[in-house]
Amino acid sequence: MTKSLIFLTCLITIIVGSAASAAWVPLTGNPVPLSSLPEGLLIVGDKLFAEFELSGSATGGAIAPDMDSVYVQGGQDDVAGDYGLRFLLALNAASGQTANANLSFKVSILPDYQRYFIEDVWMLVTGVSATDTGVVNLSEIVLDAPLGELLASLSCSMQESGAVLEDYAEFDPVKEIWVRKDLSVSGGTGLYGGAHLSEFFQFYSQIPEPATIVLLGLGTLALLPRRRK
Repeated sequence: MTKSLIFLTCLITIIVGSAASAAWVPLTGNPVPLSSLPEGLLIVGDKLFAEFELSGSATGGAIAPDMDSVYVQGGQDDVAGDYGLRFLLALNAASGQTANANLSFKVSILPDYQRYFIEDVWMLVTGVSATDTGVVNLSEIVLDAPLGELLASLSCSMQESGAVLEDYAEFDPVKEIWVRKDLSVSGGTGLYGGAHLSEFFQFYSQIPEPATIVLLGLGTLALLPRRRK
C-alpha cells in the first residue's frame, strides 16, 4: 500500500471519528505536507512556525514517516483562543513492528505582536489506539534556543484502550521556543499487538508583556483566556 493511500485512509478515519474532538478552527486552509510549506514557514495568528524537520525510522516491515507523509494545519482553539498546529500522519505498527518520528520546529511571536510572549504549551492527542501489547508514546521538550535551556517537558502514552491523551506545561514568558518531539508506536510481541497514531494538536498561548500585566491589575488578568490542568 502506498504512503498516499495509507494517509487517505487515515484521514477518512479522523474525519469520521474525531468530530467531537477539540474546538479546532482551521486558519490556514487544508492540511499540507511538511515538505510543501512555502519557504518552510506557517503563520498562524500572532505566531510564526518555522524550521520544520522530521526524520523517521521503522522496523519489522512498518513504514517510516517522512516530510511528505506528515501533514500540518494551522488553527485556533476557539475556547481558550490559543493558536497552534494540527498534525496528521499514519504511524502504524503491528505485532513485531515499530515506527518512530523525530519532529522539531520553532515557534516565535511575529514582529507586529511584540507586546506578546509565549508562556505555555499544550499537547492534545486525539487520533490514537493500541491493542494487546501495542504502545504509543509521544514526548516533547521545549527549549529557549536550539541548544539552549530546558523550559518544559511533556509526555503522553497509551497501552491498550484509553481516553484522549494530553499534557500541559508552563514556563517563564519568552519570545520564541524550539520544540523537539519524539513519536513512536510499537506492536510489541503479542499476537494481536498493534498501535496507531494519526492526529495530535499543539497549542501555545500568549500573554501581554509583564509590564502590561501589572498595569492591567489582578482583576483584568483574571479575565485573560488561560488553560489550567
